[in-house]
Amino acid sequence: MALLEILVCFICGSILLIYWILSKQFSYFRERGILHDKPNFIFGNIKEYKRTKNIYQILQEYYAKYKGTEKIFGFFLYFQKVVVILDLDLIKDICVKDFGNFTSRGNYYNKKDDPVAAHLFNLDGVDWRKMRTKLTPTFSSGKIKSTFPTIVDVANTLVEVLGDMQNSPLYDTDVGIEIEDLISHYTTDVIGSVAFGLDCGTLKDPNSTFSDIIKKALNFRHNMITVLLAYIFPKVARKLRLKTLTGEVSKFFLNLVRQTVTFREQTGTQRNDFLNLLMELRKSGDLTMEEITAQAYVFFVAGHDTGSSTLTFCLYELALNQDIQNKARSEINEVLSAHKGVLTYEAMADMKYLLQIMYETTRKHAPTVFIARQTAEDYFVPNTDYVIEKGMTVLLPVDAIHHDPDLYPNPKLFDPERFTAAEIQKRHPMAYLAFGRGPRNCIGSRFGKMIVLAGLCLLLKNFKFSATKKTQIPINFSMFTLLRASEEGVNSWIFNKESHTAKNR
Repeated sequence: MALLEILVCFICGSILLIYWILSKQFSYFRERGILHDKPNFIFGNIKEYKRTKNIYQILQEYYAKYKGTEKIFGFFLYFQKVVVILDLDLIKDICVKDFGNFTSRGNYYNKKDDPVAAHLFNLDGVDWRKMRTKLTPTFSSGKIKSTFPTIVDVANTLVEVLGDMQNSPLYDTDVGIEIEDLISHYTTDVIGSVAFGLDCGTLKDPNSTFSDIIKKALNFRHNMITVLLAYIFPKVARKLRLKTLTGEVSKFFLNLVRQTVTFREQTGTQRNDFLNLLMELRKSGDLTMEEITAQAYVFFVAGHDTGSSTLTFCLYELALNQDIQNKARSEINEVLSAHKGVLTYEAMADMKYLLQIMYETTRKHAPTVFIARQTAEDYFVPNTDYVIEKGMTVLLPVDAIHHDPDLYPNPKLFDPERFTAAEIQKRHPMAYLAFGRGPRNCIGSRFGKMIVLAGLCLLLKNFKFSATKKTQIPINFSMFTLLRASEEGVNSWIFNKESHTAKNR
């Protein structure tokens, strides 16, 4: 009986302790006079997340509610307290002027037990600075330009595969072709070739190992509890040796890199790819094998998902906006004609309207909902009485800013004219944040743009795209992917440009 009483007391005491800790946590913004909504005791301010709304919608609503009233507001992601930045000038200070206090993202990683997760995107402070300095030369204009012929080769394979799918007896114009998976295979093959010098072959073999492993690396649905615990309680997670990458994904990339590096060293093979550049850093003692693997992993995964997402939504929007698609195709034909019909790096640079389409796509369908930064020291918010305390995570609400009607009138409208040089000049420099800003912007943004533009150019040159009966309008977004993706895929009716023109003469 005494044992039962002790057990009951222990359980009750634990519940009271947890209640007290959460009450203290949820009173944080109230005690400091920071604008916020009263949080739900379990879900914080995202009670509707994954039920009736996604995180994009939730943050858009909070942004619209509080914008213009304060520079910041408090927000709870479950139990984690964060500060959301509303003022564009303050965002500029955080990204540029006061960047020294915001070098960290506050992402969880466990270098000892999960070395592949200790990559550039996750690293903080001094470790990030050192790694960024080492990797910056590998993303120079010259190095990026040298990869362009490889990207074009894979884009031509994409055109070939899409043509075969369209000519298949199973092709149904009512259903069209599911574009999202096809574009995913394209970006997998591009990055596999450019990063590792490997022919992944996922365009012609969708069930390849590479295709399967990329899906597992990007889908947190079966690892969601671990990921949430790690990000909300990072110190506890490290003591528990929690990993955010599954053992299968981590092992795959460790084996891939080790085997490829060993083969090249033994045979003296030299390739003009990302891995070869990392190997040079290893020879000089700047990188270990685990660090090479971590950087190769993030190059593969981040480049794949942002490129795939952006190109997919480009095609989705063009399928719904035929006038824009036709204007883009006219530019492509005109520029290619001036370059003797060959898609070169210089020809790509001349396609200004195509670039505007890509920017408007990433404006309307930002790959990520927010950018996170973490304070190294207490930060006094300029012209206010607020202090963002040391260790606090701040969120820059990218998607909400991109849908601010004061910055982008009628934000749901797809309009590439928003990104002419004149229109960009009119807006605040922090009004567009798809690739980040300041010293911690996306290191691979130029490479990612090339993947999208090369694929888009050759697809529009050879095909026209239209919505089908199965196309989801408006589109809903998946809850369980790392970056923005559609809920049901993107279906498009595809037809050959030349045959369509002949048919309608």
